[in-house]
Amino acid sequence: MGAVRRTNTHWHYQRNFVIKVRQAQLSDIEAILEIANSLHLDIPEFVWNKEAFIVKQINNGEYFVAEDSGSITGIMSLRRRQIRQGSSFLSLFQKTKKISIETLVVKKEFQRKGTGTQLLEFAKQFTKGKGLTVLHAYSFPEYHIADFYTKKGFKKLDSHGYYLGRAYDCFEMKLI
Repeated sequence: MGAVRRTNTHWHYQRNFVIKVRQAQLSDIEAILEIANSLHLDIPEFVWNKEAFIVKQINNGEYFVAEDSGSITGIMSLRRRQIRQGSSFLSLFQKTKKISIETLVVKKEFQRKGTGTQLLEFAKQFTKGKGLTVLHAYSFPEYHIADFYTKKGFKKLDSHGYYLGRAYDCFEMKLI
C-alpha cells in the first residue's frame, strides 16, 4: 500500500512514489482554483471554489493536494469537527470529534487512475493519526460521487445535511 509520514508541518502519503498527497501551500492556489472551479453549483454564497475560503483552509492546515510528477491532480479539504451525540434521555450531550472530507475533487483527466483512492487513503491515515476513529464525507448529489464513497467503504447515512436550504449527502466510515 503506502505510508503516511510527517515532515516539518507537512503530511505526505505516497504510493509507489507516483501519486503524492501533501499539505497545500499558498503557492498552490492557482492550480487548486483551476480544479475547485469544477465544483460550482448555482447556490447563493457557494464558497468551495472561492479563493478566500481556500486560502483560509490552507492557512488552517486543512487543505491537501495530490501530485503526480509534480502536477497537482486532485484536491481535498479535511476539517476537524465536533458533533453532538446524546446517549440517553437524562444524559448531557457529549461532543465527539471527527474528521470530515468537505472537498474532494480530481482533475477529469486523472479520474479513475487512483488519485481519488489515494486521497481517501491519506484521509483515513490522517484521521487515525489524530487518534480519531470516524471519517465523514459530504457531497451534493449533483456531483454523482456517492458510488465512489460507498465502493471505498463509506456508509451513506439516511440523514442529509443542508447548506442554505440545499440538501447534501452524508457518508461515514468507522476506522479500526
